[in-house]
Amino acid sequence: MNMFKRGLSLLLALLMILTLASCGEAEPEKIRDDELFLPDVTGAQWGDEVKIDASIEHQTIQGFGGINYPNWIDDLTQEQRETAFKNGEDQLGFTILRISVDPNKANWEKELETAKYAQEQGALIFASPWNPPEDLCERFNHNGNSNAKRLRHDKYAEYAQHLNDFVTYMRENGVELYAISIQNEPDYADEWTWWSTEEIMDFIKNYSDVIDCRLMSPEAFQYRKDFYNAILNDEEALSKIDIFGTHFYGTQKRDMAFPLFEEKGEGKELWMTEVYVPNSDNDADLWPEAIEVAVNMHDGLVTGNIQAYVWWYIRRFYGPMKEDGTISKRGYMMAHFSKFVRPGFVRIEATETPAYGVSVSAYKGDGEIVIVAINHTLSSYAQTFDLSNTDDFEYIEAYTTNSLENLARTGNVAHSGSTFDYVLPPESVTTFVISTAQPASAE
Repeated sequence: MNMFKRGLSLLLALLMILTLASCGEAEPEKIRDDELFLPDVTGAQWGDEVKIDASIEHQTIQGFGGINYPNWIDDLTQEQRETAFKNGEDQLGFTILRISVDPNKANWEKELETAKYAQEQGALIFASPWNPPEDLCERFNHNGNSNAKRLRHDKYAEYAQHLNDFVTYMRENGVELYAISIQNEPDYADEWTWWSTEEIMDFIKNYSDVIDCRLMSPEAFQYRKDFYNAILNDEEALSKIDIFGTHFYGTQKRDMAFPLFEEKGEGKELWMTEVYVPNSDNDADLWPEAIEVAVNMHDGLVTGNIQAYVWWYIRRFYGPMKEDGTISKRGYMMAHFSKFVRPGFVRIEATETPAYGVSVSAYKGDGEIVIVAINHTLSSYAQTFDLSNTDDFEYIEAYTTNSLENLARTGNVAHSGSTFDYVLPPESVTTFVISTAQPASAE
């Protein structure tokens, strides 16, 4: 039987090479290992079986990424852009770029170079404003702060035009924005512009039509639902919002679920547009601290049903890319999702917690099933993965990050039908990429 599998694997690899050669500029062939990998379960604890049902679909994934903010820190270099937005070896495979809408139009050109490159790689670009132009603002007393800033109520139309001017500027310079937000963190605005729920609703309903772009809601700093509840409960306002954007600072897993959005947000997108986890003080290579990034992403995707996960600075000492342009441990945590769960993939039903400290999620798209398994305990866990309502398995490979390795690849993982076993090392994240004989298409 093993000889048969090895022979079949070699035949498939040869057919793939011939197919690629006949197509000219095709993607590089995928590695197909000849040797069958059988995991050694000796000494590992067994978790409950992970059941994955490809017929039960949840949200469609839009992608993963971060912000480039050349008005605050240096722009990404060309090499760093490649690391961020390409998807080869030692690259992050990001598919979303966030940029800022500077209040000064003279600074807008600083956003172009990286945005153009990301767009060329297929990334979605969206923009967030921190402040309107100063002449549209006024100072007021906010909870004892007499120097707080807000948009003047008689300047809403001019602010809407300012946002549309940014959309037009980017378009005329070769960047088509996917969306533009109304305001970054209007509920945590000590250094930028405050908005009340009533002001937000007034702007959306009476002034936003001039903006020729998908409109993103204000992005609350801690997934506070006040803004979103008001929009969802107002038919006119809801009709004008395309994407609900929020931040996850201090947001607990229990607060990521949003039943009202699930009830009333049909046809709308739900994005997490800024966070850093767990802090901005420590080196991004600290381990196992970096695992918290993967856990935060898992919780947002599974409990929150978010469709996009966007980090704060792409390049920062506490971010996915370090100041020298290399990928950090936190970056590899993001890469376990961003490199393999591609735009258009659909999250499918999976046993989320087969053992204490183990978290599992699953996705399908492009003829693949992708499973991300997080073991944030000090024990090795042997897990059985049993998939149903999918096509026959053709090939399984696993990518593991732990304290010593980054996306270490294991090919040709043994399986029986649609079931396979694997050992999750202590304090590790493993992504399984399962090629199926026929695409398991999402409806």
